[in-house]
Amino acid sequence: MVDKAKLDAVRAKGWNLLGKLGGVGATLAKVNDALGRPLAPSEELADRRAFEAGQQRAASVPNASASPRKEAAPVIVYFMDKTKRDIVPIEQMLGDKQIPYKLLNIEGDPAAQMAVRRDSKGFRLPVVFIAGEVLGGRIEVLNAIATGELNRLVYGS
Repeated sequence: MVDKAKLDAVRAKGWNLLGKLGGVGATLAKVNDALGRPLAPSEELADRRAFEAGQQRAASVPNASASPRKEAAPVIVYFMDKTKRDIVPIEQMLGDKQIPYKLLNIEGDPAAQMAVRRDSKGFRLPVVFIAGEVLGGRIEVLNAIATGELNRLVYGS
């Protein structure tokens, strides 16, 4: 059995080495991206492990005052640097409804950009996915809140 912590440490060291190799490192980074980023920063690797374990690590909103709910489906808001200012209203709406979510900047990840573009059904960034299915952007989140669909999608019936 492979020790995942040790493997992740080696993968993170490999990622750091890519940054120190200059032009050759940039070429190798493109190959790394094409292979699904086996070498990655330690934070990204930790996020992957948390996702595999069914946890959320990033921006989440605690729900201490409300009655216990079912476990929330994963809510991910994908964005890039040029669309970062547009995530503020989405964060506000999700926070107001105490929906746990994760922000994921896909600026430097061409493979993730292609996957989001493929799965987003034409919605522009920032785009919200719930349990792997696209919800949409700010307007769609607002409409889902108004109809009660957001809670249904995140927490089930």
